[in-house]
Amino acid sequence: MTLAALALSVAFQQAPTAPPDRIAPTVHDPKELYTRAKCVTCHGEDGRGDTDKGRKLEAPDFTSAKWSKETSDKEIRETIRNGVKDKKGKVRMPGYRTKLTPGQIKELGAYVRAFANK
Repeated sequence: MTLAALALSVAFQQAPTAPPDRIAPTVHDPKELYTRAKCVTCHGEDGRGDTDKGRKLEAPDFTSAKWSKETSDKEIRETIRNGVKDKKGKVRMPGYRTKLTPGQIKELGAYVRAFANK
């Protein structure tokens, strides 16, 4: 394997999952939104972030009391809407503003918040 191929392989392994195509505005079931928006790839079905990609990208544990206390509902919605970049500007989580309606973002945010109550 060439050095360039190895570097590209590592980059793809660490890159965030690309957001899906626009999700139909008629989809309002939060669990379905969470799945169809590919949140499970990094955050896991249980919201703990204990997946291969989640560990690599240091995804937060939504079930953590500390995370829940330090993160407002508005911050959750803004993160879903705008995504997350690291200090160097590299995308760690894509934004969903063009993929989800404002109502879907609100419902998905409430679903994420609910992990802390489980």
